[in-house]
Amino acid sequence: MSALAAVIALLLAIDPRSQLGTLERRREAEAQAARLLADQERSVFDELQRAEEAVGRAQQELVRVEKERGAAERARAAAAAAEEEASLRLRGRLDALRPRLAARARQGRSGELAVLLSAPSLAELVKRRYLLDLVMRRDAVLVTGARQAREAREQARAASQAEAARLGAVAASLRELREQSRARREERETLLAALRTARGFHERAAAEAATQARALAAFVATLPARGEVRSAGEGFATRRGKLRLPAPGTVTVGFGKVVNPRFNTVTVQHGLDVEAPAGAPVVAVAPGRVVHAGWFKGYGNLIIVDHGDGFHTLVAHLASMRTAMGEEVVAGDMLGTVGDSGSLKGPYLYFELREKGRPVDPRPWLGNTP
Repeated sequence: MSALAAVIALLLAIDPRSQLGTLERRREAEAQAARLLADQERSVFDELQRAEEAVGRAQQELVRVEKERGAAERARAAAAAAEEEASLRLRGRLDALRPRLAARARQGRSGELAVLLSAPSLAELVKRRYLLDLVMRRDAVLVTGARQAREAREQARAASQAEAARLGAVAASLRELREQSRARREERETLLAALRTARGFHERAAAEAATQARALAAFVATLPARGEVRSAGEGFATRRGKLRLPAPGTVTVGFGKVVNPRFNTVTVQHGLDVEAPAGAPVVAVAPGRVVHAGWFKGYGNLIIVDHGDGFHTLVAHLASMRTAMGEEVVAGDMLGTVGDSGSLKGPYLYFELREKGRPVDPRPWLGNTP
């Protein structure tokens, strides 16, 4: 098959309705970007947060239905097992009853009377009557057991069919939610892509980022101090030149002034941008106590660790947070995962080091770091 034929086959395989939906979402996201740039009163970061919240809600619903599907699959498997067990019981009852039914069929309706009338004596007649009653009661038990086993199998079969139908409905809902989640993320990415190409976006984002950096500095200043670490050789200052990055990756933007090569906008960077794969673990660089774990405008999911002696480290734009405020951590403890929450650049890790509330360049504190 030629390359052209392969491309044509691929295009024909695409669901036109899905393709149309994607194009419509992109058109709306681009229109939203234009409205945002035209409306000087609206915050870029607020719009981004709203888009991320829509993605988050879709993802949470997806996780909920995933769990429901797991429960439905387990219930379906249990119902199928119950049906199989009931069928086995029924077969056992029928296997026990079949010889008795065959024997009674051979005897016919007058079989019991013939057995009684052929008794040579009254004592033998009484004995045969007693034995025939025992046989009749045993046959009745077998018939009742078979009937109950059949009813149990039918109930189990109905339950199995009901669970199968519920599982099918959940699976259909799951497919729809996956599409919704993908659509919300696509809308967010399209919005960002449209914004990134506009000079106005960079200018407004730079201004908002500076405002939020000041807000973050004010917030850090309000955090209760952990106090001094007095044990010799254990203070955070002794780790200068020995720290590792919170996540495996490469520093792409350093501390200080940063000039955008395309738009010539200038921003002041108070930390490091670390290019790291989405979902990679983010760990504590030193012992300390978590004094903040939550959303912060402009920084997304943000975790701040107080290491004592006035030192704090901050990791931002996390996809998930695996710790909570007040928890004590040691170096290497997992804080969260790399993500793009609150990010205008896509997935990456932002890392800050502050001494007595003042941002300092983390580079001299790091060991061998690319």
